[in-house]
Amino acid sequence: MKKPIGSIGLGNIGEPMALNLIQSGYSVLGFDVVEKPAFVAAGGFQVKSVAEVGEKAEVIVQSLPTVRALEKTVDGLIEFGCSGQIIIEISSYPLKDKKLQASRLAEHGITMLDCEISGLPFMVADRTATIFQSGDQAILESVQKVFEAMTNKRVNLGEFGAATKMKLLANMMVAIHNSVAGEVLNLARKADIDPNEAIGALSKSAAGSVTFSNKAPVMVSGEFESGAGPFRHMFSYLRRVSALAKDVGASTPLLDTVHRYYETAEAEGRADQDIAAIIEMLEAEPHDKK
Repeated sequence: MKKPIGSIGLGNIGEPMALNLIQSGYSVLGFDVVEKPAFVAAGGFQVKSVAEVGEKAEVIVQSLPTVRALEKTVDGLIEFGCSGQIIIEISSYPLKDKKLQASRLAEHGITMLDCEISGLPFMVADRTATIFQSGDQAILESVQKVFEAMTNKRVNLGEFGAATKMKLLANMMVAIHNSVAGEVLNLARKADIDPNEAIGALSKSAAGSVTFSNKAPVMVSGEFESGAGPFRHMFSYLRRVSALAKDVGASTPLLDTVHRYYETAEAEGRADQDIAAIIEMLEAEPHDKK
C-alpha cells in the first residue's frame, strides 16, 4: 500500500495537485486554513494543522501563497516533522527565501526540493502542467513516482534553484506571448480580419503557442473579470525576472516593454483582471504612440 502523502496548501494549484495524487491511488493528508469540501469529497483527509501533516507524512507537497506562510510552515515542520522527510516545494518565492528555509530544514535532516509549476490550474487538473524539478538528485529520483502521480510532464533541471529560475523564464515568455496575442488581434480587427478566424488559423500555424491558444479566445470574449490568470499573479514574476536580467547583464528589450504594460495595469487597478485584458490597453493607444 502506498504511504500517505502530505499536502500543505490546497489553493488553486495545491488542490488539483492533491486530487491528482488521490486519483493515482495515494492517501493524502491535506492542510489549509479554509475548509476544502471538494478535496474531502474526492477522498482526501483534511487535517487541522501543519503539525499533523508533519507527524504522519514522509513526503509533503507544499503550495503556499507567501514567504510568511512558508516561514510559518517550516517552523511547524521543524517542530513536528522528522529527519528523512522530503518537502516538494512547488510554490513561487524569491530564491533567497527558498534557500533560507531549505537550509533551516536541512539542519533537522529534512530535505526541500525546489520545484515550480508551469501551467494554469485547469492544466494542473488535466495533468498537462509541467513541473520543473531541482535539488538533491538522489532525493529527486526517490520520489519520481510521486511526481508521476501529479502530472504527465516533468523536467529535471539539476541543482537547487534551477526550477525557480526556469519559472521566471517561463512566465517572462507567457507575458510576452500574451502581449503579442493582444497586438495581433487588435491589428486583425483594424485590418477587417475576423478575430475568431485569426485565432483558428494562427493557432494551427507556426505562430501558435499555448499562451495564444489560451488567451486569444478570452481577448475576443472580453470576459476579463473571471479569467484563470490575473495580472496580480504576474507582477512579482516580472519584477524578479527583470532583476535577474539586470544582475546577469542580459539584454531583454521585449521584457522591458511588456513589463511597462504590466506596471500600467497595476496602476490602473487591473490586478484581478485576466492578463488577456492587455488587449484593452492596446486598443486604447493611438497608432502613433512612440
